[in-house]
Amino acid sequence: MTFYLLLFNLLFLVAPQFGGACGCEDKPQVNVLAVVNGVKITKQELGSDAQNRISELQNEVVKAREAELDLQINSILLEAEAKRRGLTSAQLVQLEVIGRVAEPTEAEAEEFYKQRKDRIPDDFKTVKAQIILLLKSERERFEALKFAAALRNTANITVTTSTATPPVNEMELNRIFARVNSRAITSRDIEESLKPLIYAVQDQVYSLRKQDLDTRINDMLLEQEAKKQNTTAAALLSKAIRAKLPIITDQQAKVFYDANKARITGDFDKVKLQIVGYLTQLEEQKLNQAFATELRANAAVQIYLTPPDPPVFKIATDEQPMRGNANAKVTVVEFSDFECPSCAMEQSVFDRLVTEFGAQVKFVVRDFPLDQHKDAVKAAEAAEAARAQGKY
Repeated sequence: MTFYLLLFNLLFLVAPQFGGACGCEDKPQVNVLAVVNGVKITKQELGSDAQNRISELQNEVVKAREAELDLQINSILLEAEAKRRGLTSAQLVQLEVIGRVAEPTEAEAEEFYKQRKDRIPDDFKTVKAQIILLLKSERERFEALKFAAALRNTANITVTTSTATPPVNEMELNRIFARVNSRAITSRDIEESLKPLIYAVQDQVYSLRKQDLDTRINDMLLEQEAKKQNTTAAALLSKAIRAKLPIITDQQAKVFYDANKARITGDFDKVKLQIVGYLTQLEEQKLNQAFATELRANAAVQIYLTPPDPPVFKIATDEQPMRGNANAKVTVVEFSDFECPSCAMEQSVFDRLVTEFGAQVKFVVRDFPLDQHKDAVKAAEAAEAARAQGKY
């Protein structure tokens, strides 16, 4: 999906309601996450905070899947209308959506600010640009809604399901959810578009489970060791950690203060106790980690929780700017934003890679203008125009 198709769909999008299946758990699902000295720890035993956060993350996939069918219908209609008029999708969005929106005035922004001043901590001058951007985005969304409705009124659209559901097997990827002017939108189309989001959610879910699981393993080992020594977990922890906890001196606190003065508000005397507390906490964490490692070394711990496999994408590189060997078996794609300082800093690395591996690798550049860079899209369009003229 191009940037302008994405923009059109984001402007049109109205958030759906919660509900439905996630379809974003790893397959096959593992119920037993770990075994500690013969004792199983299952997913259901994770803490309520972790479980609630996991549910929130997985509901993001549910909502996205419910919205994706409408987004793909919009994309097809936009592409078809652009082709009919002899325009690009970007030109059509500019003409029918962005170009119809009047730039919000400073007076309008100030009125918006006054009405919400009790909820905005900064002064008007600080937030003026963000307010103007917000007002403009709202107007663009309204125009996009009108344009999308107009396109739908003249199109032949057949929707076969009220909600796109996740596939339960490979065959269900072939389910047709809608037809737009005879073009089918399948479950496979939906799931391919959701791959980045699903992986991001899976990765966060894994991190939450791993963190909670590590805590439960450590607690279980602590209880088992305390029972072995005929004492309590609290007494054992005090002996192994608190008794070894060093006392942070004023000198150590001052060294930390001087090294981090640019990020600390207040004189040393005012923040000394906070620094001492912070450094003491760091030392306690180190001792905790060392003790947990020691307990694990003397225990039988099997962990079955594994990180998700990253998705594989087919990225079009035809007619894109390239360097190196056009027939190489390996292709490296650089996604770049002409207004991005990080991209500029990494350009020397890219050039060095081309020099070193140009004979074995095909290097391709794709535009990836970021929303926070106001001139990035125009720069990408200019670069694309230059490429079309052989002047990239």
